[in-house]
Amino acid sequence: LYPTSTEPNRMILSTFIRESHDAIVAEWESFARTLPMARTMSDVGLRDHCREMLLVVVADMQTRQTEGERATKSTGDAPPNTGADTAATLHGTLRQLAGFDLVQLVAEFRALRASVLALWKRHRAAGVDAPVGAAEIEEIMRFNEAIDQALAESVSSYAEAVMTSRDMFLAVLGHDLRSPLQAVSMSGQLLLKPNLSEKAVRDAGYRIQRASTAMSQLISDLLEFTRTRLGSGIPLERRTCDLGQVCAEALEIIRAGNPEHGFEEDIAVDLVMSGDAPRLQQALGNLLSNAVQHGDPGKPISLTARAADDDIEVRVANFGRPIPAAALQSIFEPMVRVPTAGNEVHEHSKTSLGLGLFIVHEIVTRHGGSVAVQSSEEAGTVFTIRLPRADGTPMKERLKTYTRHPRRRFTD
Repeated sequence: LYPTSTEPNRMILSTFIRESHDAIVAEWESFARTLPMARTMSDVGLRDHCREMLLVVVADMQTRQTEGERATKSTGDAPPNTGADTAATLHGTLRQLAGFDLVQLVAEFRALRASVLALWKRHRAAGVDAPVGAAEIEEIMRFNEAIDQALAESVSSYAEAVMTSRDMFLAVLGHDLRSPLQAVSMSGQLLLKPNLSEKAVRDAGYRIQRASTAMSQLISDLLEFTRTRLGSGIPLERRTCDLGQVCAEALEIIRAGNPEHGFEEDIAVDLVMSGDAPRLQQALGNLLSNAVQHGDPGKPISLTARAADDDIEVRVANFGRPIPAAALQSIFEPMVRVPTAGNEVHEHSKTSLGLGLFIVHEIVTRHGGSVAVQSSEEAGTVFTIRLPRADGTPMKERLKTYTRHPRRRFTD
């Protein structure tokens, strides 16, 4: 082990890291908070494994190693010390689940490296102004080697999590397409039989129609997911529309397809805004479908829409098993299977692409709005959308210029 320096206010780097945990973790958290995916994460989530990784780095720096071992470690090829996952591998996996991209993951390690060296430099400046010696240069080299190894472990586990997610995506896609295709095939075979009753023909037609709608929605979700990943985003055609009517139509469609569920609505009449009505109806339909899939069928699903200052606020609420607080920040990410409070994945989530809430988020943010979620045993799960008004024109003046048509948007 390397001895601690006896000079006043001077200590070797490994000792400094061990004794300055709080300051280093605070720097890590401060940087992580600037990343888009981290803005809704808790402090505990942001500090995830930082302390444990630093302790591993210190232990590595204070362990004698041969030049060959150090060379292997500097390339990220050194095996973990134990058969279990290291703090770095767990960090990479959890960051992938939280929606961080690979660039952001690497940036965290770059910030950790820079923070440690900057804090150590300030500590040295406060002490005796002596040049950096050979022992300190050696410590910096050992520190960089240990950080490189942790980064390699984290990136490797991140890549493995991505591959697992991709495999799950393809498996679920095959399942979701097979079911409606099977319904179409069986209905087609039935229609080929002679002397079918009118009711049998009608029922077969309804099954084909429902299956075609399901496949069309799935393909639409995939195309929109691809657009967002290519950088073009979901296209919008903005017009002045009545969001209250959009809410009513979305609710009517979900209610017709789920007659066994109860629904409650409280929709105001003065919700004129500038937006893409079909896209907004799609977002609301996704939220209502999510409530049906995950809510308690014995309790009603509520849809509330009202004016809120210069915005419009829409809420979709259902009762069921609450979503854990740690999972709330990743719920709008694609292909995320969010567990319930019991730590198990909902049965529907095992056969769902997980694109519905992601598309809700994309549509709402493209309109300049925001969407948030809160979940508890007492209040249920509540999704809240806030959308800006059309412009600065007073509501009464805007309402004078539009005529309401049943089942249609406001038109000029």
